[in-house]
Amino acid sequence: MFKLFKNSPKKPSLHQLDQLYGQAICKCPLQEQISYCQRLIESSRFQLEHSCPKKDSNYYTKLIEAAHTEIERLRSKGISR
Repeated sequence: MFKLFKNSPKKPSLHQLDQLYGQAICKCPLQEQISYCQRLIESSRFQLEHSCPKKDSNYYTKLIEAAHTEIERLRSKGISR
């Protein structure tokens, strides 16, 4: 049973998908990081709905998922302070 979880592909993190976030934004204050993630989700959704080529849709979908995960992580980090 545990092998199923080990073999499942791990979702890429926002640090892996977005260079700007990984190199600069992650060093900003907590609220700025959350705001960036929210704007990233909005702009990625816009791209998916309007002008996104089919080949890029998977990337934007992963970016949205990673940004949601990062927001959850940041909010839990903020609560524990």
